[in-house]
Amino acid sequence: MRLKLTFHTDKEYISLPLHHNTTLQGMFYKSLPPPLSEFLHEIGFFYNGRRFKLFTFSKINSEKFVILNGKKGKRVKYKSPITIQISSGIPDITKNWGETFLKKHKITLGKNELYLESIEVVPQPKFSEDMIIRTLAPITVYRTFQDEKKYYRYYSPDEEEFEELIRENLRKKYEILTGNTLNEFKIEIKPKGKVRKVLFKYKDFPIEGYEGKFIIKTDPELFKKVYDTGLGAKNSQGFGMVEVMSENKKKISLYK
Repeated sequence: MRLKLTFHTDKEYISLPLHHNTTLQGMFYKSLPPPLSEFLHEIGFFYNGRRFKLFTFSKINSEKFVILNGKKGKRVKYKSPITIQISSGIPDITKNWGETFLKKHKITLGKNELYLESIEVVPQPKFSEDMIIRTLAPITVYRTFQDEKKYYRYYSPDEEEFEELIRENLRKKYEILTGNTLNEFKIEIKPKGKVRKVLFKYKDFPIEGYEGKFIIKTDPELFKKVYDTGLGAKNSQGFGMVEVMSENKKKISLYK
């Protein structure tokens, strides 16, 4: 289930640190009932020792934004109003967000006081075996290695590991959500045109992701189950939200 939230402020602009995924994530955690918020933040859903939160959110959208140099680093100013989408593979979690935002007179995002202008349940798209999607938040995938110290290796859409890691990640989420064992989550994903590499910081930790349009070939019923959890890793940190643009009518072969 997915919500589209529109907020406005009394001021012309909303000011945030350039890297503000932590701030957005904190707002969403605080906008859940305390027991549910604590569960998602501290525990989550386990799969073979790995924790999954099963929710994701988009980048902020605004008519205009400006990046400025500040005393404590770069900041971004978004012209009010702003829109954000949030989704979860567990509808009750999304419903809790909706109920909270409807009840609250105002919410705090960083040092900004925001007022809910509108809330919309985003209808699920028509899923097909061959689709074009676009990112609403960058997709990131990585592996962890241990040398003298632990380090992370991020993969680009041009590397085989990109698709492989997305496939394995979706399989785990599917099994958590359904309780059914799945030997393989069949999915092929390739860029449609150029994609853009972006670098984010989450709590001063650098994360590499990719934005743009992709062609996906998959089982539509399987993909429908995991669509609102996001693609790839770090979904609850604001990565991997996508939307289906259309069926891929050209039926491009991904592998020649």
